[in-house]
Amino acid sequence: MRTGLRVAGVTVSASALLAGSMRAFGPRSARFAFVVVALPLVWFALLWRALALRRPVLRPPAVVRVLRPAERDGRVYELLGVRVFKRLLRRGPLAVFAPPMHLPPEPTPGSVADLDMRMQQAEAVHEILLVGTLLTALNAAFRGWWGAAGWLMLFDVLGNGYPAMLQRYNRALLAKRFGLPAELT
Repeated sequence: MRTGLRVAGVTVSASALLAGSMRAFGPRSARFAFVVVALPLVWFALLWRALALRRPVLRPPAVVRVLRPAERDGRVYELLGVRVFKRLLRRGPLAVFAPPMHLPPEPTPGSVADLDMRMQQAEAVHEILLVGTLLTALNAAFRGWWGAAGWLMLFDVLGNGYPAMLQRYNRALLAKRFGLPAELT
């Protein structure tokens, strides 16, 4: 019962903030585009805490989850600037928003597999939101709101695209370091 109330409270609050932001900033503004990208991320984080989830419940489908050969050495992601993004998340002001995903002090096969699952969950959340925001940006473009579509895409790439790439990059490093089987990564 309490869990349902928490979920409802988080969802209603997020919906109210989204509606209020649209009224306050207008649907074509950069500020509203930022809210459209940031608020679902906050909603997911609060939802996870409200539900007190310990085990991952989201996981990308196998066709998405498995790292491609070109991804496994990490160079593709490094060329796209993922290491810079990673540094900003670890040491910059964005560190507040980054969930703690560090190697356990005693990396056992179980703890490494658990870390890999949590990375896959974070990747899945960002990929879902990436696609959802892309659809919102396409809607704005079809309406002729080119500025809103551009802002949505910019914030979507920064708020969801790069975090998803970072999870894939980190999973590749984890697989290389600990020899995880290809099915897990």
